[in-house]
Amino acid sequence: MSVIEEFTFPFCVTSHAFNKDKSQVALCPNTNEVHIYGRNGTQWTQLHVLKEHDLLVTSIDWAPQTNRIVTCSQDKNAYVWTLDSAGMWKPTLVHLRINRAAVQARWSPQENKFACVAVCYFGSDNDWWVSKHIKKPIASSVLSVAWHPKQRAAGARVFSAFIKGVDQKPAPSAWGERLPFNTLCGEFEAPAGGWVRSIGFSPDGDHDASLTVATPATGEVVAVRSPGLPLTSLVWVDQSTIVVSGHDCVPLVYAFDGQAWRLAKRLGDDDKLRRSAAASPTGNTAFNLFRQMDSRNQPAKNAAAATDGSLKSVHQNTITEMHTGLGGAAAEISTSGLDGKLVLWNVQA
Repeated sequence: MSVIEEFTFPFCVTSHAFNKDKSQVALCPNTNEVHIYGRNGTQWTQLHVLKEHDLLVTSIDWAPQTNRIVTCSQDKNAYVWTLDSAGMWKPTLVHLRINRAAVQARWSPQENKFACVAVCYFGSDNDWWVSKHIKKPIASSVLSVAWHPKQRAAGARVFSAFIKGVDQKPAPSAWGERLPFNTLCGEFEAPAGGWVRSIGFSPDGDHDASLTVATPATGEVVAVRSPGLPLTSLVWVDQSTIVVSGHDCVPLVYAFDGQAWRLAKRLGDDDKLRRSAAASPTGNTAFNLFRQMDSRNQPAKNAAAATDGSLKSVHQNTITEMHTGLGGAAAEISTSGLDGKLVLWNVQA
């Protein structure tokens, strides 16, 4: 069994983030609000509602060490939330200076800044969060951002995010030695020519991936093909394991076998078989056959096994976001989806 725990909320979950020990989770219920829930056994109780945004919240990230939350939204704003001594979350507006919606925000490994189109850090002189923009022209929406372990930010292009006075001088790496802010370290294009929906660095920072795996040290770029519907999110579990997910509703585990990246397994297959065995045999078989030929995660050849109108996967709709390294365990990931489910997985189970 890959599923550790499975929870269902009465709304679509468009973004989520756990605190350090997974005792609390921040969710966006497809609105301009962020709801924070506390765990009590197998139940979740709403503790706080964060309401500063005017439009849909597009991304949440919870810094495990500093216990700060960053949120960004279609309203072109970002906020950093801090828990005060009275137990209330206080927002600080980020001087983001953008003219379009912010899509994703991610804390750096040292949690002293975050990336959200711009690189943002706390300006103690003015007591607010300020942004430092990449000056290289970006001709399209930035759909995903990720941090190299040495604090370089990526979004299909890899830029140096070093800020003098904020960061310590980084050690030399495959990207170079002297890398002032705004240096273009690398630029990678998916061979298929499609949108890059998600990006992530391997734990040592020598690979970055978005359904294409690139090795900066050698310049090698390898396309990893997926047999299903478009993917929207990825996370690295370790140096040779990537988990991807999206419209097929099933997390897919890709592993490097020493020669090539291959699909290793689909998370939840054991649960899928269990659900299929328990499914009711009633229903219109012909209709289900037609439906599966045009649906998610339901190849027509398996049509006879699904006659209850539901998908044979844990998630019943698009997976919107994944997080990894929960509680320090790299092999544990979490997924949230438009079906309202929040699922914790063990990739190695």
